[in-house]
Amino acid sequence: MHRSAAALVLVLALLSPPAQADDPFRDPVAQPFASTSIWNTPLGRGATFQSGDAAETALLRNQNAGGPAGAYAWIGGHAFGIYRQAPDDPERTWTYRGRPPSVPWPHGGAPNGGRFTLRTPPGIAFLGGTDRHAVLIDAEGRYAYELWLGAFDPARKLYSAQYLVRTDLRGSGISATPGATEGVRAFGGSLIGGLVRRAELERGEIRHAIAMAASTSQASPTRIVWPASSTDGGGHNAHTGTIPMGALFAIPPQVDLGRLGLTTPEGRALARAFQEFGGYITDTAARTLVIAYLEEGCTETQINHLQSDKDKILSVLAMVTNNDAAHPGGPGARVAPPPPPLKGE
Repeated sequence: MHRSAAALVLVLALLSPPAQADDPFRDPVAQPFASTSIWNTPLGRGATFQSGDAAETALLRNQNAGGPAGAYAWIGGHAFGIYRQAPDDPERTWTYRGRPPSVPWPHGGAPNGGRFTLRTPPGIAFLGGTDRHAVLIDAEGRYAYELWLGAFDPARKLYSAQYLVRTDLRGSGISATPGATEGVRAFGGSLIGGLVRRAELERGEIRHAIAMAASTSQASPTRIVWPASSTDGGGHNAHTGTIPMGALFAIPPQVDLGRLGLTTPEGRALARAFQEFGGYITDTAARTLVIAYLEEGCTETQINHLQSDKDKILSVLAMVTNNDAAHPGGPGARVAPPPPPLKGE
């Protein structure tokens, strides 16, 4: 319904500082969602992986799927902006043409269109190519307004979005309603889930799963697997591949990351995240396989380092075949410690 996007053209943002190193709890603004969320659940030791020549895994690794460079591997740098409300931000009027009826909404108005006021930071940029995404987090750090096809009319001081979702940053980050879209991404879940942050790359540690987008020549037009609840256009799309929306790809445990030839600290951090948490197909992109989305605050050096290592990471990704709601990341004990809990969990 709402997406696809030239993955080469992506965004601008502001982000609140990460939690202090001695804080035993996770800040949901810096790393959102419950500890039970797919985004914060390490892989299970009982996860089973496809072989490299199995259909979906071979297709993901094939950058010529759909023709020469039809699924060019890419790092989605500057993916979209994240903005945090401040007490002195002005009240602005917003209009929208759609929001999910199953997600709590405190502002009134119908799911198929409405108007509301919201304290809004100045200078919000709607980026991400044709998707024009942005994320606005409330002052309390509890809810994120995730926006698709956003716009600002400076003459009227009016903001608008074709589709928006008020996402609970202490929730699951995926749709809680089978068959319903409760997020901005094509898979039906949160836009902010699986986003790589600048602070994580600076620390050399990404302790969550990664959001990915398959090329339209790799993605199946209709197949979805948990945690996806939907796909582009409800299955009415031009996808030509076999990879289901929601598929989990990861680096199998027997792969020695030290022998991959990774040359940058950022590449090593991303590879570890794929081996410990994996990455979920959450969206699609034209002629582009997005291996990871990075927040706008990431530096060009960080982005370029990941670009230089991305092919080596892609070469060992394999689809997990027993990921489901009963066994997120596969069954068994976890392969790595989870991130810290949210306060109050």
